[in-house]
Amino acid sequence: MGKSDHKFFNCSEEHEREYIIRQYPQNARDIVRSYLYISCVDGTIKNSTHEEVYNLIKTELGLDKK
Repeated sequence: MGKSDHKFFNCSEEHEREYIIRQYPQNARDIVRSYLYISCVDGTIKNSTHEEVYNLIKTELGLDKK
């Protein structure tokens, strides 16, 4: 687990979204991108750490980081 995993995920920061997306295999990135967009809009991942976002992606989408 990296140092940044404990930081809060900021939906308004494109570089943070792209960082999360790049942690997944190429063929899953569009799915993760859509999930992050929807989860930011509906508040699901508001005040979540990076690690919590990864866990939600694992639980909700069944995807593991590469």
